[in-house]
Formats: sequence, structure tokens, C-alpha cells
Amino acid sequence: MSKNYTKLLIDVGFLPSEVKVYMASLELGPSTVQNVAKKANISRTAGYEAIEALQKRGLISSSTRGKRKLFAAESPERIVTYLREEQQKFQSTLQDITSSVEAMKLMAGGIKPSVRAYEGEEALHAYFDHIATVKPQSFDELSNLDDVYEYLDDEKVKSARKAYSWAKHTKIRLLHRGKLRNPRAGAQFRELGHQWGDFHGNISIYDNFVTFVTYIGITSVVIIESETLANTMKMMFDIAWSQSKESKISLIQE
Repeated sequence: MSKNYTKLLIDVGFLPSEVKVYMASLELGPSTVQNVAKKANISRTAGYEAIEALQKRGLISSSTRGKRKLFAAESPERIVTYLREEQQKFQSTLQDITSSVEAMKLMAGGIKPSVRAYEGEEALHAYFDHIATVKPQSFDELSNLDDVYEYLDDEKVKSARKAYSWAKHTKIRLLHRGKLRNPRAGAQFRELGHQWGDFHGNISIYDNFVTFVTYIGITSVVIIESETLANTMKMMFDIAWSQSKESKISLIQE
């Protein structure tokens, strides 16, 4: 064994007292705790603790002679075997941790939002299909209706209406800019005042989802799943809703 055996064993996780006890026991052969502790120049209590730790590693064995319990160091080759076993355990643990990194990252500062984005022809279909799948109990929407009718053709508008067929028992609130056309019966409508500034597209809030839709240029849809973000957006919607007036229109059932 290298002359730097003490440092080597400490570097791989052994305590100094454990190294002293192992080396003392190796030199003495089968001996009592008192003799081993004396040889290692440590207290008997520290000797007991070191022997117990080394036994768990399989580096010290015990036997009984009469009324005396004796302890003996296993061959130094056993240290190499022990370290290889520990290395295998470490590699296995490292693999488990590596496979869990993404899940652990979600715990940092709350759950990381899930984001899905769509563009072009598939965008609105993906959005409508998602709503129909979720079937939310409540649905809040902020919409620039002038954009909807200016940038979407009639077929897409009809598809949008069909997509809301699930909403018979859903509480729907629409906060809109622009003229209401064929408003859905049973829904609530309020017109967003111009003091809130200009905006284009749609923002929908339902369950743990917030969806952004833009119609200008290439139709784009971004669906974000985040309970925290959805609750925040709902709070902002509630504030705007409370400060907006009911739409002045006779609601006509589709």
C-alpha cells in the first residue's frame, strides 16, 4: 500500500479515525477494542464507532474467544472490492438523478409552464380541438372582434362557432373590442373601453391554460399550460371585466 495510504483512504470517504483503526487492526491481528484503540491512539469510544463503521463496509470482522470479543481487519484487497462496489452504486444513482433532472427542474420556483405553438392553417384547428378536449367549466376571452372578421374567412368563422358546441353548460365571458356579430346565447359580453389601449388578436383563459391568438399576417396560436399564469391572467381579466360596461346589443341566439 502506498505510504500516503491515510490520505488516499480519506480522499475516498474514510474518516481519519477509521483509517487509524483499520491500520492498527491490520498490524495487531485479532484484538480487543481496547487494544485497537490504544494502538490507533484514539479513545475507546471513538474506537467502537470506527469499528462499527468499518464492519458495515465489510472491512473488519469479529470473533469471540471465551468471553472476549476480538476484531480483525480484512485483507487490503477488500478495500478495493468495497470501493468498486461503491463506484457501481454511485454510477447507478448518478443515472437515476440524471434521468430525473428535468422533473427536478420543474420544482425550481414553481412548475415550469408547458408551451405549444402553432402557425398557419393548423393553428386554429389545434386551438379549437384543444378547447373541445379540455371542455372547461368556465371560459374567459379577450377578443378584438374586428380582427376576427377582417382576417378570417367565413369558413374559419363557422369552424370557430362549431368549436364552441361543447359550451352549453360552460360559463362564458367575452370582453371584446369591436362589433358583436351573432353573439352566443347564454354568454356574457362586455365591451373593453379604449382607455385600456389598443390590442389585436385573442387571449383565452380556461382551466390551467392561457391561449394567445393573432390573425394579422400568419395566424399564430400559443397555448400555455400553467396554473400560476392562468390564475394571474384570470385576475387581470376580472379587473378589466369589473371596469367595463355591458355590451349594448340585443343578444340573438345562433
